[in-house]
Amino acid sequence: MMNMANKLFCLVCALVSPVLLAHHGAITNPVLYHSDNLIEMEGEMTEVLWRNPHVRGRMTVVDDAGEETVWEVELGPGPGGMDQRGLVEEDFFGRVRIAGFLSRRGTHSIGAIHVMLPSGVEFVQGNRDLRWSNETVTRTGPPVDPALEAEERRTAHSIFRTWTKTPGRGPEQDALADSRDWLNERGRELNALYDPVEDNAEVSECRQGMPDYMFDPVPIRIADEGDRITFESWEYNGRRTIYMDTATSPEPEPSSVGYSTGRWAGETLVVTTTHIDFPYWSEFGLPQSDQAIILERFTPSEDGNDLEYSLTVFDAVNFTRPFTVHDNRYWAPGRDIPPYDCVVDWEDQESAP
Repeated sequence: MMNMANKLFCLVCALVSPVLLAHHGAITNPVLYHSDNLIEMEGEMTEVLWRNPHVRGRMTVVDDAGEETVWEVELGPGPGGMDQRGLVEEDFFGRVRIAGFLSRRGTHSIGAIHVMLPSGVEFVQGNRDLRWSNETVTRTGPPVDPALEAEERRTAHSIFRTWTKTPGRGPEQDALADSRDWLNERGRELNALYDPVEDNAEVSECRQGMPDYMFDPVPIRIADEGDRITFESWEYNGRRTIYMDTATSPEPEPSSVGYSTGRWAGETLVVTTTHIDFPYWSEFGLPQSDQAIILERFTPSEDGNDLEYSLTVFDAVNFTRPFTVHDNRYWAPGRDIPPYDCVVDWEDQESAP
């Protein structure tokens, strides 16, 4: 039987135009890239798009016959991630060497794993050995604002602080990797029909929905505003409101992050979310109906340094039973949450704010 990755690949081949080279997704994702075949190329980097969600470049490659081809290169992290490595836009211009995976979404597009910069320094994604150089860029932690850090250490209590987590495999990937016996027949059909480019709002619209919003390893600030609690996330400028007082809360309205109400169970914040207007539970194509209910629990550790998180999904339209995933975050005082400034395509950058 054809496995899910192959099904999705066939759909992408059938539905995606060769000129559709938009973001993005992990370069090691076999649905989006030929991740079993690392290839090398060399050329002149002539353009760089220094915008979220990923920095991209255009590289001119000349073959043995003198023919020029322009390649779009997915360079990996966004500007913030590049900044943590001490890299700026100008570092990529000039003669570069690339080793990476060809995109499945169109011709002349590659996701870079290794980049030999014109300076002779090698930029490598992930914990991989250097391929050509003895010198690499060193990643530092995200910038910390001393004034913000001091203020948050003074005022933080309970869950009300800035949280982040270490990049890596997310709980939604674990849910996709298991037997998925909680998907009913309709859920399996929708999962199989998912197109990771056309149906992914992160790719086509630079936006996220619930519960995918909660899984990214980016800063999330939780604030107490009296009759409501707010969640502010850096990625895609995400924002959620948790209404704690039904007497002052507005009437529910559908949105990509749904309508959330909360209550305290000791030190644990329990949140119920309904009215979610977002068709997929995650960017990996797990379906979600407008009847879905999400139950979340946020429990801080006794010292306030860690946040235990669980999420249970109820959706009888697509699932045979509820299922639960778990995740954790750690306190990251002093992390700023700047505008995300997302651009889907090169052509959109002139009109982007």
